[in-house]
Amino acid sequence: MDVSAYLVHAATRQMAESDAIEEQFAAVDALIARAERAADGLPEEPAPETAAELTEQERREVEEALGLVHGRDRQGRRPGHAA
Repeated sequence: MDVSAYLVHAATRQMAESDAIEEQFAAVDALIARAERAADGLPEEPAPETAAELTEQERREVEEALGLVHGRDRQGRRPGHAA
């Protein structure tokens, strides 16, 4: 097999693998897209009156969850980034 044929074969195989992966995760991608559309109408932070109804433990849990959503781990670092 010459170099040109090898490259065509490799590219074709890569495209087939990419298509298979996209097909496998299509349902997840659609779920994420729906969640993002639903989240577009939500406020960035809870309203003060809503936050006042939470216990201190619930407030900490919400803050921790928001930190994870915004890309911070439990120690306040962003995974994959240098400290």
